[in-house]
Amino acid sequence: MKASIKFIVPIIILLATPVVIGFFQPVERMVTATSMIDKLYFFIMADVTNHWEEPAWRHDLDTVIQQRVVDGQDAWMEYYTNGDSIMLITQKITETDYIRIIFKENTPQLMRVITLADYKGKTAIRISEETYEKNPITRFINLFNDPVEKRIKNYLNDLKEKNKPDENSSDEETNW
Repeated sequence: MKASIKFIVPIIILLATPVVIGFFQPVERMVTATSMIDKLYFFIMADVTNHWEEPAWRHDLDTVIQQRVVDGQDAWMEYYTNGDSIMLITQKITETDYIRIIFKENTPQLMRVITLADYKGKTAIRISEETYEKNPITRFINLFNDPVEKRIKNYLNDLKEKNKPDENSSDEETNW
């Protein structure tokens, strides 16, 4: 009897630890990543707002399908290569911000904000995305392997790769 208790108690503690740690993680949080791209601001804004071309340069994105208009705003369904999908509704486009509402089943309404700033002929880009996770075990796993953070970093890396300066062109051609 004592031998089985010595075996079962550590197993229970080991299994309960991720649940307890995940329980104390926030249900809603903001994931943000920033990058500097060696192209002018308006080229980057054109890439960010052109959803039809995104599957050509985003390696984690499988397809983008335009959905019906929701409240007078464009809606897009993004299907990822890992099987995940989200619906994004364009809420506001300003000179520096591109704001989209994120719809996923069984989650509250969330937001993705892409902010661009011109900096000495380069573009600083910041992507912030709200994320919601009810399950404490998933919140614990996200401490080590967050899919939203990974998606944002992949987006920035793919955008940077797409807009990498051409090695064969002169500076005058790339910075006109």
